[in-house]
Amino acid sequence: MTHQPVYSVSQLNNEVKNALRQLSFQGLWIKGEVLDYKVQDGGRYARFILGEKDQGSNNIIAQVPAVCWGNELKAINSKLQLQNGTLVQLKCMLDMWVQAGRFQVVVKDIEPSFTLGELHFLRGKIFSQLKEAGLHEKNKMVKLPLCPLKVALITSRGCAGYNDFLSEIKNSKYPFEIDFYHAVVQGPAVETEIVEAIKATKGKYDAVVIVRGGGAVTDLKWFDNLKIGKAIANCPNPVLTGIGHEINLTVADMVAHSNFKTPTAAGAFLVNMAGQFVQKLNSVIKDIHELSKDSFERAQQGLFDLVEDIDVQAGFFLKSKKDEMSFLYRDLSSFARNFLFSKEEELKHLSEKINIFDPINTLKLGYSVTRDKNGKAVKQMEQVAVGDELLTQVTDGAIYSTISIKEKTHG
Repeated sequence: MTHQPVYSVSQLNNEVKNALRQLSFQGLWIKGEVLDYKVQDGGRYARFILGEKDQGSNNIIAQVPAVCWGNELKAINSKLQLQNGTLVQLKCMLDMWVQAGRFQVVVKDIEPSFTLGELHFLRGKIFSQLKEAGLHEKNKMVKLPLCPLKVALITSRGCAGYNDFLSEIKNSKYPFEIDFYHAVVQGPAVETEIVEAIKATKGKYDAVVIVRGGGAVTDLKWFDNLKIGKAIANCPNPVLTGIGHEINLTVADMVAHSNFKTPTAAGAFLVNMAGQFVQKLNSVIKDIHELSKDSFERAQQGLFDLVEDIDVQAGFFLKSKKDEMSFLYRDLSSFARNFLFSKEEELKHLSEKINIFDPINTLKLGYSVTRDKNGKAVKQMEQVAVGDELLTQVTDGAIYSTISIKEKTHG
């Protein structure tokens, strides 16, 4: 019977530990996603899970515990900030934690280009999906008002981006109206909270602004999100982004109406638009003033010319009417003289006729006039009766008599 060695638990774990170290003497490169990342002991080391997910889903198909110590942790974070959800390629040593009997990897270095490449690939893939759906330029077609003063601000309350944006707005002299919608700007909750905040604006604003402060390049990954891209594209208001990175653009930046490097730049853009609007408005007011002044001066000159023309024409008119009046006066004078002369002649003829028919003159010819008691001339027998008193008027007086006999003549 062959003698078989017997190991204690610690001996076994140490044997495994030595074997793993021999296997990874020069280090092994392992790629995966950082999960459950925790910095411990005041930053002396970090523990996390390096996981592998099923393609196209969040199902974890394999994972391994990882630890990164002291100086290596600082060096790695100076190249690329480790955080949950980041795809990484790490140089590791295989190790066994003897006391716990747990297999783990000890992280020694990182390849940043892998992470950046994966982020770029993911960004391009999401943007292609939005482009195929016809959403990549939809929000860019939404008209931005000339003076966007009513603004919805989406960010995390009190973060650097929040303060930088509001500081730029408050330092301006323009009456901006800012409504704040809180949403986290880092971590798995970014997708849900940003999308809900965009929907909550309900098309009530001149512009919707999404900002966050600066940070590591890997912080961009939370905005390389299909749902956020769709929410921005379908927003009825123009969406402005100030994600806080100088070089790289996220999917959110790419589908937004306008994107800016920093929250401050986004605020400055709105302030500048308000300033340009005021300048244009002042220019229009100045043009209106000058045009109205020129129009008034032309109208005034036209009025002066009209008054002068009226004065001249009035002079001609009055002179002509004066001449007409002179002619009319002369004609009326001549007509009046002729009219009076003719009437005077008529009066003379009438006077002569009156003299001819004057009863006195008739009486002088030997005739007399007999009147009844009422002074009415008696022309017929029927006017008087026997016993009536009569007055007979002759040339030099009157004779009173009483009728004793009436005799009517025939023939």
